[in-house]
Amino acid sequence: MNLNLLRLTALLPALLSGAAVVHAQSIDAGMEVTTDEVRRGLSWSDGEVSASADASAGFAGVDAAVRFSALRMSYRHANADVVADLVIGKDWDVSGFTLRTEAIGHVFGGADSNMNYAEVRLGGSYTIGPLQVGAGAFYAPSQDAIGGDNLYLRATALAGIPAFPVTVAASVGRTTGDTKEARSARLRPAGDYTDWKVGLEYNQFPFTVGVDYLGTDIDTSRVVTSPFADLRHAGDRVVGRVRLSF
Repeated sequence: MNLNLLRLTALLPALLSGAAVVHAQSIDAGMEVTTDEVRRGLSWSDGEVSASADASAGFAGVDAAVRFSALRMSYRHANADVVADLVIGKDWDVSGFTLRTEAIGHVFGGADSNMNYAEVRLGGSYTIGPLQVGAGAFYAPSQDAIGGDNLYLRATALAGIPAFPVTVAASVGRTTGDTKEARSARLRPAGDYTDWKVGLEYNQFPFTVGVDYLGTDIDTSRVVTSPFADLRHAGDRVVGRVRLSF
């Protein structure tokens, strides 16, 4: 991983805290280790252990966040060794529903070529007692780095277990797009696909421990010529993670 990025990751919570101490309504930060950095059912860390650091701050209803994750020279992202996810978002409460909009930038370090891309999100959630259900859409307009455009639709559900600091969560998503250019295989290795995840999370501040079973309906036995497809790491797996919040 790039040394300067490592230094910035280590300094991030202090920098964000110092800049926001007067005006921010909330500041959160943390570090996490996971057995595989998986997003939408696809490994982003070449199927290997990954570490990440993140920080977020809220300002009068608007929040900003950044997360650095190790990618272990992922084939999916042209041998990138780190990604920074930059997010600006806002929540609205509407008749018991929480609506959310986000602008998201993904910036890749150490890649062989420009892999950076951006997307927007529109989502909503509703809470009934210990149960929260939600749905959202992530859309990346056509960009060279992802070989066209990309749409991801996702439904989620999570429920806390009364009297225990344990949460059960599940999600299902569908990824589609309008092209089959080589770089579209980054986010759609063999074309449109469905992913799912079920998991348990134990939260006892400042530690969170989770385990997830996740998978996709991608046929990993297919022959795909794109160097970005990385079908080796697009199948079912169990992922464990440990997070320290501060």
